[in-house]
Parts: sequence; C-alpha cells; structure tokens
Amino acid sequence: MIDISVNCMGLNLKSPFIAASSGLTTQPEKVAAFAKAGAGAIVVKSLFEEQIANEAEFLDSLSHDYTEAADYLHYYTRQNALDKYLQLIKELKKLVDIPVIASINCYNTGEWTAFSKEIEAAGADGIELNIYSLPLDTKKSSESIEKEYLVAVKAVCGSVKIPVAVKIGDSFTNIPGFVSSLKAYGAKAVTMFNRFYRPDIDIKTLKIIPADAFSQPEEHIQGLRWVAITTSLVKNIDIVSNTGIHNGSDAIKHLLAGASAVQMCSALYKKGPEAIAEAIGDLHLFMDKQGFKTIEDFKGRLNYESISNPGKFERVQFIKNYSSKK
Repeated sequence: MIDISVNCMGLNLKSPFIAASSGLTTQPEKVAAFAKAGAGAIVVKSLFEEQIANEAEFLDSLSHDYTEAADYLHYYTRQNALDKYLQLIKELKKLVDIPVIASINCYNTGEWTAFSKEIEAAGADGIELNIYSLPLDTKKSSESIEKEYLVAVKAVCGSVKIPVAVKIGDSFTNIPGFVSSLKAYGAKAVTMFNRFYRPDIDIKTLKIIPADAFSQPEEHIQGLRWVAITTSLVKNIDIVSNTGIHNGSDAIKHLLAGASAVQMCSALYKKGPEAIAEAIGDLHLFMDKQGFKTIEDFKGRLNYESISNPGKFERVQFIKNYSSKK
C-alpha cells in the first residue's frame, strides 16, 4: 500500500502538498475543501505588521488634535487586526484535522515575538516567518541584512515551542550558507522561494502596473537547483519548495531533489482544490510505476550528493559548441 504521508517541521502531514499563504487560506470553506482534497497542511495568509501600521497611520491622519487619540488608534488597529487573525486560526483548527501554520511579516523585533506568542496560544501548529524588505541603502552590507533575519528568527524561536519555518527569496549570495545559519538559530524548515510582488510598465499609459501575480509551471525550475544542493549540504532542516508547483510532476521533481514538502498557490487559484487532488493522483501513479511505497523511498534520490555527476547542478552558464564549416 502506498503511503504519501511526510514529516515536515516535526509535523505529521498526510501528504506533501501544502496550501500556501494566500487570500484563499483566509476563507474557511476554501481551507476545508483543500483539506478534503488531500492537503497535508495549510499556511494562513500572512499577518503584516506594515499593513497594520499603515491602517493606523491613515486613521491618525484624519485627526492630529490629540496624541492620546493617536496612541489609542495605533493600539486599537493593531489589536483588532491581531484578534481577527487569532480568531481565524482558532476557527480553522476546529474545522480541519491537518496542521494550521500561521504566517507573519514584521519589521519590528518586538512584534515578531509578540505576534508569535499570541499565535502559539491561539493553537497554531507552526509559524512561517515571511521575512523580506527591499534593500535600498547602498551603504548597508549583505551581511548586515542577513543578520537582521537571524535576529528575528532567534527571537521568535526562543519565544515559542511550536516549530518555525522561514520563507526566503532567492537573492542571497550563499543560499546553503544562509540556510545553515537559519538552522543554527532555531528554524526547523526553510521555504524556497518567496515570490515577491513585481512591478511592470505599461508603455501605453506610461504608468507602473503590477505584473502577473500568478506563477507559471516553468518557474518551478528556478528553485530545483537550490533544493537539490541545499538538502545535500545542510542536514536536519526541512526544505519546502514554493513557486511554480502546479501539478504532481512539478512536485515529484522537487521531492526527488530533496524537498520535504511543496506549497501550491497559483494552481489553487486557477483550479481550486482539484489541483491538489490531481497532484496526489499523479504522485500515486508515479510511486506505483516506480515501485515506491513511501516518499522516503525516493526523496532526495536526485539531489546534489546522490547523483554521479554533481556538476549538473553546478553549471550556471550555457556552453555552446561551434563546429567549423566544411
């Protein structure tokens, strides 16, 4: 009998497919449908400190008369947003029997820990830290930017008992080295990679517009190399693949490269819970054909240390062969 359950972040998942943080995971009926379709876990849409602060500042701008009123507005807006988030976690925990992972994005060290403690108390099974701010200070070193990440991770991991994952972008100079540091500071998993908002230009209106928010299936290739390399060089930390995972084939490739689980987002917007059900069907067919009984039977089989020619993952430039004309 085929068993597609996995262990990720120390959590037991009935399948390696995780519904990624998005607007969909704020809707209880959608979350229930994802769980029914076979999702192993869900990540609730991020609680953004920046958004809370912006809302408070907007309310504050309506009246500048009283400092006490401004302080109250900031406190009320923060607490109201946090209470709604905590209530959603409690509701989802009652609704589904799969792990519910909270997601937070902060820029203040104190808020990282404060949010995390309250999220743990609300019953979340884990926390995914969505850490990123666009580096615009030309005098700021990459080392100092990474240190800010590590300070936040250390603070959160030291304040809660539930497992913590960190969602990162692909722009770090030394990804395996950074993942190793995240592990040393307490992270149980790393999600690779965050797909950030991307601006585009409309040449007809001469305006900045948002690029397509949805990923394309071919984008899963972007993370495949780093999943394969990182799972080989950094042990005892789970790597969760994200971006471009649209079907079972994409997921299988990342599991073969060493991922412990995969997150789906754009596919869920486009096909709904059926995307998970179909991917699970693809996974079962693959395992049956190859004679695998569990995911551990093939997880990492084609990662950096397992293949005969690791150089296939190291090559970064195209090599063109030219033959002389006869």
